[in-house]
Amino acid sequence: MTDLIDKTDKIIAAEVARGLAAVRGRPGLVPHGACHYCDEPLAPALRFCNIDCRDDYEKELAAKTRAGRPG
Repeated sequence: MTDLIDKTDKIIAAEVARGLAAVRGRPGLVPHGACHYCDEPLAPALRFCNIDCRDDYEKELAAKTRAGRPG
C-alpha cells in the first residue's frame, strides 16, 4: 500500500510543478504608471488602482479568450 501512496504522491507533485511552471512562464502585466483598466495615474509599481479594476480587467480578458480574440 505504501508503494501506491508514494507513486501517487510523486504524480501529484509532478502535476503541481508542471502547473506552476506554466503559470510562471506566462508574461505578466508590466506596471507603467497608470491603471491597466481605467488609465488612472498610479504609483510606478502598481498595475491597477483598486480591486474592482483588477477584477474587471480579468473578466474582460477571460471573455476575449473564450471568444478566441487576443487579449
